[in-house]
Amino acid sequence: MGDHPIIHNMEMTGYPDGKEPTYPKCPICGAEAEEFYKNICNEDIVGCEDCIGKVWADEIETEAF
Repeated sequence: MGDHPIIHNMEMTGYPDGKEPTYPKCPICGAEAEEFYKNICNEDIVGCEDCIGKVWADEIETEAF
């Protein structure tokens, strides 16, 4: 008698259903991420924790606004 399918899948792939889980990818940089950041004005995704950085206000030229 063979092993139960879950046991067989775990031995072969490490996952009970035999499929590696998929994770969401950032639409900006393509990295797998758990959190995404969005523009609160228009709800567009602007990046993830890997591709977003903080900029201090005094580092930006105010003429651009």
